[in-house]
Amino acid sequence: EQDYANDEAPAYVPAGKDCAILLIDCSTRMHEPFQDGVSFLQRCIHASHTSILEKIISSDKDLVGVVLYGTGKSQNPGNFSNVYVLQDLALPGSKRVRDLKEMLEPGFDFRSKFGISDTFSLSDALWTCSNVFAAAREKTATKRVLLFTNSDDPHHDNIAAQRQAQTKAADLRDLGIDLDLLHMCPPGGKFDMSIFFKELLNLQDGQEAEYTESAAGFDTLLTRLRAKAHKRRSLMKIPFTICEGLDIGVSVFSLVAEAKKSAYTWISNQDHSEVATRTRYWCGGTDQVLLPVNIKSFMEYGGEKVVFEKEEVARIKKFDNPGFILLGFKPRERLKRTFNVKNCLFLQPDESVVTGSTNIFATLLERMEAKGVVAVCRLIPRATSEPRFVYLLPQTEQVDENGIQVIAAGLHAVFMPYADDMRKLSYVRDLPRASDEQKAPLTKLVTKLDRPDFSSDQFSNPTLQKHFRALEALALELDAPEDFHDTTQPDTAGMLARAGKYTAAAREALFPAGYDPEASAPKRKTTAAPRAPAAKKRRAADGDDAAADDVAPALTLDDLKSKWTAGTLGKLTVPVLKEACKLAKLKAKTKKAEILEQLTAYFESH
Repeated sequence: EQDYANDEAPAYVPAGKDCAILLIDCSTRMHEPFQDGVSFLQRCIHASHTSILEKIISSDKDLVGVVLYGTGKSQNPGNFSNVYVLQDLALPGSKRVRDLKEMLEPGFDFRSKFGISDTFSLSDALWTCSNVFAAAREKTATKRVLLFTNSDDPHHDNIAAQRQAQTKAADLRDLGIDLDLLHMCPPGGKFDMSIFFKELLNLQDGQEAEYTESAAGFDTLLTRLRAKAHKRRSLMKIPFTICEGLDIGVSVFSLVAEAKKSAYTWISNQDHSEVATRTRYWCGGTDQVLLPVNIKSFMEYGGEKVVFEKEEVARIKKFDNPGFILLGFKPRERLKRTFNVKNCLFLQPDESVVTGSTNIFATLLERMEAKGVVAVCRLIPRATSEPRFVYLLPQTEQVDENGIQVIAAGLHAVFMPYADDMRKLSYVRDLPRASDEQKAPLTKLVTKLDRPDFSSDQFSNPTLQKHFRALEALALELDAPEDFHDTTQPDTAGMLARAGKYTAAAREALFPAGYDPEASAPKRKTTAAPRAPAAKKRRAADGDDAAADDVAPALTLDDLKSKWTAGTLGKLTVPVLKEACKLAKLKAKTKKAEILEQLTAYFESH
């Protein structure tokens, strides 16, 4: 995602696609009102519909499926009762979005379409999810099941069914399939994780704090689904050397990256298959096709070409092995915002690189936060990257009132410039100074328009919103794109209401009387030398051969017919073609194509 050392290839690319199955409880309790008279099930379908729409925009290469359990009808590869595979694991597409949207229509009858049953087996539902994953032909990197329910004890009177579900959940973990819960507050009660789902999810002591608060509304449910449905992916996994003999492993993430429009893909106009691109290299001297082994690199030095082998280029680019090396600590106030030369990175411990990294990382983070210091490190992201100096800025975890993590714990890597990167600017001195009378209204104006709560992450890019809504309308066959509110437009009415009189006072204090900011500036007079009079064109009268000579060299009918026979008549200009019509005693038309048709008909008959 980031360009380090002019190398566009990412440092770490997941070997496959992220796969998620939305497993939705459809039993009787899910049809009870949840919020604003809308049932739990409808809110789950709505959240799934919104999540798939967002996946089409943010990660359209990932796979998503929808499985219902607690239905009266059955449709699944294992022929289990009361389990209905609504959508197999596949790329999110327009048809899937339309099918879910149809289920949200007021006239949709869920009971007649799917039926409702409370005699389901959660073990069968999990087994079905495992079968759906197994049937996927795509190479997968992560597999997750997101379970929607408002029942904290789905098998309260069946111990055998509880054990079967717990056994199947353990089997999913052995297969590398993560099971997560999106629970909602049941009507008139509280969702108790300890009854059934703590053991089903294999939560250790302290881990169930994440599930303490159940979703009490649609916005909370959608927020949790967004947090769980999008799998985070690291840019790289590299070692962090704290001192000689003490290394830990860290995963590096990019928290901020510019969101761009989806790229266009070239396709064939016959069967709409994607166009494949192949590259070949030819020798400039012999036009012979070159293989990679026949290609070298060179750079000019002193007017001569210095030729390098591929291995030599790799050795020149390499400084050291990738990783962070701790150089020391500095007070936090020494971190200057102006020294940031590129987007920050975010570090979290990774046990897959070095076992025991989490404990050491947490201790380092806690002590840095307590002492108010930042770490100074040298970073080499990849083997061919140049070394950079970075500050490591500690950040502790924060959660909201619902127990949802808002800010993750970790270290921000802030890039520092080299001496070569610093630029010295010359400042204009002795600038005009405002008087106290001019400062007073401006001070009040700034105070009235102060926005201490402003944050750019509260605003969506209107260009992207318009682009994706247009794509959505075309893909879903909508009559027109959905309207959106451009939040970047200033609230002119509100600004005038808060500071209108101060704006007028500032204008009077800064500008002379009678100044109109909307009046156009007067045009400046120029003292350029007068132009020579333009040459007058003679108007050609009928039969005036001299006038025709002014337009182009004289052509005879034989010359024109030769050009018509050779197919070059259309290269002549319109004035010449009109003169040709006069020679052929034709009344010339206006457009060039019409004149050519006239002359073609003439030469065909003569």
